[in-house]
Amino acid sequence: MSDSVSHTLAQFVHETDTQALPAHVVDLAKACLLDAVGLAHAARALPVPEVARRFVGDRSGRAVLIGESRRVPAVDAAFVNATLVNGCTHDDFLYKSHAGAVSIPAALAVADECGCTGQTFLAAIVAGYEIVARAYLGGPGMIPAFRATGVAGAIGAAAAAAKVLGLPVAQVANALGCASMFASGFGEGFRSGTMEVKLNVGWAARSGVSAAQLALAGASTSPTVFEGESGYFQAFARSAEDAHAAIEGLGERYLIEDNVYKERPVCIFVQTPVHLAHQLANQHRLRAEDIARVTIRSPELTLSNPGYQNVAPFGSPLKARISARFTVAAALLGRPIDSYEYYDQTTDAEVLALAERIELLEPAADQEDRVDVEIVCRNGTRYAGSGREMDTLKPTFAKVVAKFQRLTSDLAPTQADRLLETVLNLQDIKKIDELTSQLETL
Repeated sequence: MSDSVSHTLAQFVHETDTQALPAHVVDLAKACLLDAVGLAHAARALPVPEVARRFVGDRSGRAVLIGESRRVPAVDAAFVNATLVNGCTHDDFLYKSHAGAVSIPAALAVADECGCTGQTFLAAIVAGYEIVARAYLGGPGMIPAFRATGVAGAIGAAAAAAKVLGLPVAQVANALGCASMFASGFGEGFRSGTMEVKLNVGWAARSGVSAAQLALAGASTSPTVFEGESGYFQAFARSAEDAHAAIEGLGERYLIEDNVYKERPVCIFVQTPVHLAHQLANQHRLRAEDIARVTIRSPELTLSNPGYQNVAPFGSPLKARISARFTVAAALLGRPIDSYEYYDQTTDAEVLALAERIELLEPAADQEDRVDVEIVCRNGTRYAGSGREMDTLKPTFAKVVAKFQRLTSDLAPTQADRLLETVLNLQDIKKIDELTSQLETL
């Protein structure tokens, strides 16, 4: 079927061309790449990437491992590098998925193998983000039962890898189809603060690369693998009624434009309540003893997101980073919430005491994507703040560069500056090794 979802998406991936993209879209792709590599550097000593590296062992290949001089097979590089990008819970977010953590490692994994140019790599980023978003839009009912990054993310990773490999349309469609079969992931680990949810991001990138390599090797998939009666949307969303949304308006605008980045190293769903709480605390100089209770009202998909309602004991930093109660209490009390290391303090007694006075309310009839925070003081005074969810998280290149510089402040200035210059001029690079050779020492 020439008009099937997989074929239509594959046509888009195959035809995406950096020279034909709007300049601001190319700049967004560069910003996403810069954010990802800065985050990978910051996460290099964390437990989850270390587990991933141990899993890879001493296997050798041609794909770059960020921060290491050795090269490994492409599927292994995608796995490890994705856990690095996602490691600090500080990576970008698009249509319920961490698009950068799956698309960029997948593209990197196969780039050196096929002599990729900078232009092709940028096109792969744009294509990967687009397909991550559209794989979710065609089946939004996958949330909250499944985790979009593991499910939609695998499809985007396959798109990015297929673009770098230069696959023809039919093989791109087969890559997307294979990835749809490999897609997986749910959120119970966010409730317990355990690492399988982080490994799931790496596995989605690995699955995407595997899918593209299988398509190159001759694998075939059903033309209706997405919208069919027993297809991807029916399986993960329990309905294919939104399948048309996966291809609606394709190419009219680029969904990477809807990407948001994280100001703080906490779950994307607590970014807005934390921002509002931080503002209120600064405006009114609140003390713990002043606050009788706090209410947070948020959209249904936020309230039901696994881990959002986490309560003490917070047995791991991840469990605290996901919790609206812990993160908002920390913001109200002026804790260093921008620091990744702060969230190791899961037994902060004052924060835990305030967290118990925070109530998470069901959404109002007109809630839509609005978040409301209200503080009721012991003297009866009330302070309230509202904001559109994630509205403060639209990236600018200046914000991303500043974040990159913070994350890489331990590098020699010349090294960080050279990498920044390489990313800024990526469209002029003829061999991607100009980038990947720098990532070895990041």
